[in-house]
Formats: sequence, structure tokens, C-alpha cells
Amino acid sequence: MKKMLLAAGLLILLGMMLSCSNEAPVDAVDPIEQAWTDFRAEYGELESTEEKLPLIQAFMREHPDTEYAGMLAGAIAYYQGDEMEDPEGAYLLLAETLTKNTDPESRYQIGMAMFPLAMETGATMDLGAVAEELAATRELKFGEMIDVADTALAHDQWEVGATYAEAAMGKATAEAFLADYPDDDYTAEEAADKADRRKAMSLADLGWAQWNLGQTDEAMATFEEAAPLRTVDYVGAADTPLDYYRGRAMLASGDAAAAMELLTAGAIMGSDDDSMAALREAYAEKNGGNDGFDEWMWSQRETLAKAVDGFSLADYESNPQDFSALSDGKVTLLAFWFPT
Repeated sequence: MKKMLLAAGLLILLGMMLSCSNEAPVDAVDPIEQAWTDFRAEYGELESTEEKLPLIQAFMREHPDTEYAGMLAGAIAYYQGDEMEDPEGAYLLLAETLTKNTDPESRYQIGMAMFPLAMETGATMDLGAVAEELAATRELKFGEMIDVADTALAHDQWEVGATYAEAAMGKATAEAFLADYPDDDYTAEEAADKADRRKAMSLADLGWAQWNLGQTDEAMATFEEAAPLRTVDYVGAADTPLDYYRGRAMLASGDAAAAMELLTAGAIMGSDDDSMAALREAYAEKNGGNDGFDEWMWSQRETLAKAVDGFSLADYESNPQDFSALSDGKVTLLAFWFPT
């Protein structure tokens, strides 16, 4: 789950970089800015990881004490640590960069990219200290608090996860949301909805931390508080890990049937590997083994799947296109991307 989120975030970052790759620099006198402009232009011409990674590594080594080192830290973790299966090399490069970087914002980005690599390679690293260093310079944003909580929970750092999930709750209000986006014109209703989603995310993380800290009753109460705030997509998969956490808790409590009910949509329709593994375990617990699991899973997929309601969208010429007319009752793939 976490690797998928990292990959998605990386693709967004690199997409933003590429969208600006052909822009001329405002002032080419600054050598760092010129190096960054050159990097973007060259990166935009490359296709494979084997081509991209050396370019990113070279920039990191040549310009470690820049904001761009922080921006590229996630790329090192993903390309070198994950795709090239070299977590130790990725960790060492980021650790070397961190010793040379003096910007609190960049140090936070580097530290957050380093921590999963440290856990994978057996290195010692304090995730709380990464967040505390930035918090000493400014108040952490909601997204940063949740990122720390999520990362902590993914690596069994339950105390840190609980601390930052609780801290995130303080930002789960409409007022706090609007303060984070002062230039955006959100209505009161929209801000309230955003605040509820923040609260759902924070409570999900807090409940899972509490459960793993042995605070069973508190965890179940926290999950119950989060449940009405969660939202689901068209086929029932939740937009937070709440159902996965609750499902795991139910399974550990011996209620495999309740666990299956909570895990099914995320596992089958949400394509979540963690939920699928837990669902298999719950199925085996309930049925005395995995015989028939694949057939049962397909029956659940057919139950959850449903036809998309009709809608219209404008094409590049601003002409409305009706999806039902385009699909004509057939299974249809609709792809969205970022045109540049």
C-alpha cells in the first residue's frame, strides 16, 4: 500500500517537473537554477529507470545543499531503492545528502524518504526526530503529520504513529483547513467535508496505533467514531485505510466473518494488496482453509461491480460527449491523464 502511494506521489512530482522542462529560466546567472533547468530538460528526454537514475544521482551528489535535493529524495527511494532493488545504496546516498543539507524543509523530505529504507536495511533511524526537526522551525501541516503517522504505522512505530495521528486531529477542523488554503474559494460546506475527511484519516491511524499498543477498547471506540466519516468510491472501497485496520482488528479478535465484510471491497475492487492478504487469511479462518477462495472472490466482484451512471464531459474542442453513447453498453476503459 505504502509503495503504491509513494509511486503515485513520485509520478505527480515528476510530471510537474516535466511540464516545466522546456521553460526558459528567468535568470540563468544562478548556477544552481541553471543546473536544475538543464536537469529537467535532460530528464524529459529519458524513458527508462536505468537512464533516469544516474542523472538523478549525479544531481544529488553535485547539489546536496539545495531544495532540489529534497524534491528528488523520493525519486532516489523509488527508482534506486524499489525499482532497482538497491535499498542500501539509496539509503547511503540519502544519508550522505542529509549530512550536507542545511534547509529544514529539504531535510524533512530527505529524512522521510530515508526512513523506510533504513527499516528495510536494518539501519537505526528516529522517525520522530525527522518530524521534530522541522517542527522546531514551523508548525507542521496536516499532510505532514499524517505522512509521519502513516509511515510510522507501516513500520510498527506505534507510539510515533499515535502521537502524530493525535496531532493531526488538531488540524481536522474546517477553520484549520481554510487556514491551510487561504487563496482558495471553498464554501463552508466544502470546508466541513474536507475537515471530516481529515478527521477520518486521523482517527483511522490513531485507532490502529491504539490497537497495536494494546489499548483495545480505546481503539474500537476510535474506529467507531471514524466509521461515519469515511467515504467510499463507486464500488465501495474506502478512501482511508480504516476498513483495512478494522478488518485486521476483527480478525485478530477472532471474528473472521466481520473481518471479511470489512476487507472485501478494498481487496477486490480497491486492488489493495494488504487488504487482499488479510482477506485470504480471514477466509481461511472462517472456512478452514483457502479452498474455493478464488471462486468466492469472483462472485464478490460480480456483486460489487455495477454499471456506471450516465455522465457527460467536454472534449478538447469543448463539445460535450455522452459516456453512455460512447460505451454503447459495452465494457469501456476511460483513461484520464495530464495533458501538457
